[in-house]
Amino acid sequence: MGFFNKVRRRGVLRAGLPLIAADTASVPSVNAAISPKAPGETKVIAIFGTNDSHNGIGYEINVRKIFESKEDWRLIFVRANKLFTPELISDADLLIICQMKGADPVDFFTRDGGLADTIVEGASLWTDTNVKAIIDNVRNRGMGLIALHNTILAGNRQFMDFLDVREIMHNELEPLWVTRINKNHPIMQGIGKFMIANDEQFAVIIKSKSTATLFETTAIHEKRQVISGWALDSGNGRIVGLLPGHTMDAYQAPEYQNIIWRAAHWAMKRTIESYPNAKNRYYN
Repeated sequence: MGFFNKVRRRGVLRAGLPLIAADTASVPSVNAAISPKAPGETKVIAIFGTNDSHNGIGYEINVRKIFESKEDWRLIFVRANKLFTPELISDADLLIICQMKGADPVDFFTRDGGLADTIVEGASLWTDTNVKAIIDNVRNRGMGLIALHNTILAGNRQFMDFLDVREIMHNELEPLWVTRINKNHPIMQGIGKFMIANDEQFAVIIKSKSTATLFETTAIHEKRQVISGWALDSGNGRIVGLLPGHTMDAYQAPEYQNIIWRAAHWAMKRTIESYPNAKNRYYN
C-alpha cells in the first residue's frame, strides 16, 4: 500500500461543480484519445512516477525540453500507472521509464478529478503483463528502452534480469562527479567529466561481459565510486540504464542532457545527431 494505508473512495464534490469523470472511461478508451502514429513519426512513451519524494511533473518538463528540437518525435507521457497498457507501446519506437515498485500513492484520475478530501491509491506499473509486454517489444519488435534512476527498484526479478544488473541502494543526497567515461561507446562520445550538484547515487553490478559500462559516479561525501550507466543489445532491441535523475540538478546538467539525447538515438538504432545544447562545462 506504500505510505498510505487503508485508503478508500468516496464522493467529495458536494457543491455541484461539473468535472469530467476520468474513471468513467476505460483505460483503452483513454489511450484511444491519443492519435495513431503518423507515417514517419517517432513515438516515444515515457512514464515518470510521482510520489512524496519524486517530482514526476518536474521530470517531464525537463525531459521534454531535451527533445524539443525533434519536431517529428512525439513524446507521450503516461501520468498514472493505470493508464499504461501493452497496447500503448505496441508501436512505440522508444520507452523511457523512471518508476520504482509499488502503486502510485495518489490516483489523480479518480472520478472526482482534482478535488478530494481523502486519498485514493493508484495502480502499480510492474505487473507481470506489463513486464512481459515491455520485454517482448524490445527483444522481438526492436523497441528501444531507457531505464532511468529508480527503475532499478522495480522489484520485478524478470525485469531486472532483462536489464542485466543487480541494484545497489543510494544513501544521502550529495554532489556527484560523473567519471570514467567510456568514450569508445557511441552514447558517450564527446561527453566530458562533469558534476551533478546534488543527487542520489544509485549503483549497479553488471552481470554479463557483453553489457557495456557507460560511466561511473563518484560521491563527494561518501567517496564511493560506482557504475551508474550501462548499455546492451537485447534481441532486436537495445537497453540503456542511466541512474542519475532524482533531482532537477541532474536533468538540467547540459552533459547529462546530451547523454539522454544520445542514449535515445542509440537505443532506437538511429544515427546520433548532435545535441543542439551540447556543452561540457568542465572537461572535454
